[in-house]
Amino acid sequence: MKAASRAPGPRGAAPAVGPTRPPAAGRAARGRGGVLAALALAASAGCVRVPPPDLSRDPDALLAQVREAQALARTVRGSARVGVEHPGTSGTLDAWAAAEKPDRVRVELLDFFGNPASVLVAAAGRFSLYDARAGVLYRGEATPENLARLLPLPLGARDLTTLLCGSAPLLEGAPVAAEPDGGAMRLELAGADGRQLLWVGEGAAVRAARLEPATGSRARGWSAEFDVFRRRAGARVPTDSELRAPEGRVTLHWKEDLEVNVGVDPATFRMDAPRGARVVDLGAGDVMPEVSLPLRAAPRP
Repeated sequence: MKAASRAPGPRGAAPAVGPTRPPAAGRAARGRGGVLAALALAASAGCVRVPPPDLSRDPDALLAQVREAQALARTVRGSARVGVEHPGTSGTLDAWAAAEKPDRVRVELLDFFGNPASVLVAAAGRFSLYDARAGVLYRGEATPENLARLLPLPLGARDLTTLLCGSAPLLEGAPVAAEPDGGAMRLELAGADGRQLLWVGEGAAVRAARLEPATGSRARGWSAEFDVFRRRAGARVPTDSELRAPEGRVTLHWKEDLEVNVGVDPATFRMDAPRGARVVDLGAGDVMPEVSLPLRAAPRP
């Protein structure tokens, strides 16, 4: 299994549909609905929260602030704890992940002994997914459908890379509104694929995001929350993320060895067939079987 061994870096990744309230920082609300619940709790107690004063109230200027803040984290790598929930399956497992914007990503999901059970690599529009337990390497186009065979996320490689780097994938469209919403600024974007809401907090970091696809659009709806921000290599990066989509829910907690804006060996994002592996090249329309993950039982909240 040499070709699927861990890329250079520490041994050992994801983010969430329906935020309707602005987020608030802190772990206290986890287990009661995430960061969004914290602000609702504060509001019900009569607390008055205002957005950071350096955030613009102009939609175009606020979007520029968000883009500038999100551009600061270009690469990430490190070990993580991943939680997965989708119909018939739920649990947690350890992982090692690396990502480099705009669209290069590697995710290794580890078995109970710390060995890669499944390895996903995507770059330049192509992907490889090695199922170590089945001894099969799948290769093909890096479509959201193919990438979702490992984690139930309706995302392509570019959006997955963006999320791993602690940023929110932004809808292609125009900013149409910006207004205070509790302790954040709520920014609305509109485009051909639908509408997106972003809750922007300190340092112009996106604390939560929701994509609402337009009728007839090929875009898929999702929502994300980001929490517990740390400053690394000049960027404020969330160490806790959650993504919800109709396909399921994925959480990501980066561990202490998280590195930001370090050079990542290009070989990290390539994978040759391991010795003895059966190789399956997927053509257009081919459906890859779902990969069985060595999940541990999820802890009770």
